[in-house]
Amino acid sequence: MKNDQFNYLPVSIILSFLWLFFTPMSHSSEESYIKTAILFVAYDQGESNAFIRVQEKLKGANIPYRILAMGRAAEVFKNDPALIQIDDLTHNEALFDNRNHPLNQTLVYRLTERISAKIVYTGMASRAQAQIANIWDRRGARVIAFYDNFEPVDSVNYVQPFLEELSYIDEFHVPSKRTATSFENIAQSLGAKITVTGQPTMEDWDRIYAETDTFLLRNTLNIHPNQAVVLFAGDYSKGYPRAFQTFIEATKMLPDILFLVTHHPKFDGGLEKRIIDSHSAGNVHLLRYGTYSTATLSTIASAVIVHKSSVAQQAIYRGKPVVYVTDQNYQNLMLTEHLAIRASTSKPLAVMIRAHILGYRPPAIAEKLGIPDAPSKTISKLMIDGLRRKSD
Repeated sequence: MKNDQFNYLPVSIILSFLWLFFTPMSHSSEESYIKTAILFVAYDQGESNAFIRVQEKLKGANIPYRILAMGRAAEVFKNDPALIQIDDLTHNEALFDNRNHPLNQTLVYRLTERISAKIVYTGMASRAQAQIANIWDRRGARVIAFYDNFEPVDSVNYVQPFLEELSYIDEFHVPSKRTATSFENIAQSLGAKITVTGQPTMEDWDRIYAETDTFLLRNTLNIHPNQAVVLFAGDYSKGYPRAFQTFIEATKMLPDILFLVTHHPKFDGGLEKRIIDSHSAGNVHLLRYGTYSTATLSTIASAVIVHKSSVAQQAIYRGKPVVYVTDQNYQNLMLTEHLAIRASTSKPLAVMIRAHILGYRPPAIAEKLGIPDAPSKTISKLMIDGLRRKSD
């Protein structure tokens, strides 16, 4: 990665406009009026992870922010002092189970009466987030939607409820130049701007790869320094159990390779454990969530196997060979750009894994897709510049 290309504003300039909208207050005083610079609106794990990286930069620049969280994000941010505790969002089972579930419009209005923000920064993973985006324009906030996927937006199902509900947005932040192209018609219809910012979660993998001592990791896991390792990253999409079974069948053809498996954090790994216990040949090991991150384990892997997990994009970004275990009709950007390969049955999958062990490598993703450097710093600087313009 190249050096960061953005420098923060001098502290004196930041402080000169910060007083205009920042009222110190206890985060536990949730019945009082909340005044902040930036309001994050999160639903999914992926966008929450990206927001955390941006929030770290904002803290360093002394920019106040608060968080509205629902769905999986309510779990991610439950101990964050910046979280605004609203039971109808954070403890709403209907929202957790259904990204298409709408908020009561009275609640949406009540949020704008209780919270003042200069910038509303929302993910695009639920209808509820679009309802919040729509209403905040009336309060004079700049509303920005963050898209956390490299796939063309019209091909990604989970953002469709958001787009169906959306009637107002100032700007879309997208991870690559290639992704930006798919937003052109949507942005034009809404009169919105498109800005290519990169994907902040990629920085997690940069940091982990820089900090991980792979020799120590192998030693801790009792893996011989010369043992070939392949990582499988689980998900919970449709067809996943069948794909995992196909993967297990392939592992039996490669007894000299050690396979590590991580399950999706939304689940307990029970499915994977049952299949491994019943069908593996003893060279497959499940690591429970919280033991080691998928990114950390990937540092010692010669290849990463997925069904449809977004981990694939991050692994490819770090130069890891990736194989998708899916049916022949499945397509995504990583496959169409020949940044990964696909297998639908166990024998071809075993052949592909062996090829990666022997040294096959894909082209660099950042250059091919137009992904900028330092995404969290890019996004936070855009926010700071926007706050400065509002204070002028």
